[in-house]
Amino acid sequence: MSPAAGFDGEAWDTVATANLSDAIGRVGAMEGGIRRMCGQRMVGPAHTVLTGTGDSSSIHRALVDALPGSVVVVDAQGGTDRAVWGNVLTLAARAQGVIGAVIDGAVRDIDEIAALDFTLFARATCPAGPHKGFRGFHGVPVQCGRVVVNPGDIIVGDADGVTVVPVAQVGTVLAEVERVVTREREWIDRIRAGESSARVLGLE
Repeated sequence: MSPAAGFDGEAWDTVATANLSDAIGRVGAMEGGIRRMCGQRMVGPAHTVLTGTGDSSSIHRALVDALPGSVVVVDAQGGTDRAVWGNVLTLAARAQGVIGAVIDGAVRDIDEIAALDFTLFARATCPAGPHKGFRGFHGVPVQCGRVVVNPGDIIVGDADGVTVVPVAQVGTVLAEVERVVTREREWIDRIRAGESSARVLGLE
């Protein structure tokens, strides 16, 4: 996995996940079950992992190949009975320069992870620890939060959740985001001037 052509991290620093989703056709936003457990905003290319429910061994192996600045995206089958990510994996990820993780499954050790200033999104928390034995895969297409994520797709996480921008759209999406933002500013100005939102949106 390498950063997508046209991806300039600084240019994405203030782009909202909501505006990104609108800009790519209101798709790409992970469903609301994937929520921020700790940390701040994050933007980076996806390092994908497919693992079995409640198994963390695949994630440990995947981190060996993770590049600095990447976001680990784990398809853990949505399992919430056992955490597949915790403090140990966070320390291993930070050692590789990984900036955050998105787990479609459960995580634990939130207080310790928050103290490390690491950004973590997940479906749930659970104190129960993981199994180790499933071989799994990494660097392959996965499903996370009901969105397909390919290696190198740009992952953006903020207070609203996570939006995935496909590699093919990285070079054009920021211009479309600017159009979305400009349109919304025009709507807000008209509403503040006294027009109804129904009229502004053509819904009368």
